[in-house]
Amino acid sequence: MERSEEAVAAALLDAQTKAQGLFSEVRTRALIRPGVTESEMNANVYALAAQMYGVTRHWHRRIVRPGPNTLSLR
Repeated sequence: MERSEEAVAAALLDAQTKAQGLFSEVRTRALIRPGVTESEMNANVYALAAQMYGVTRHWHRRIVRPGPNTLSLR
């Protein structure tokens, strides 16, 4: 079943709003900080997304890429 352009636009705006809320909470909880490994940060952000929005599937494998991995396309 194909969704209308309006439905797709509404879903994208909803995802954007959720992402903004998630990033704000990541900042508030200081989940990204020195001394925490990349894998720990990713696990914490995934857990927060599940807690806040019930998200269990992610379109991207990695949420966080600190240091030299920031520009990595892995």
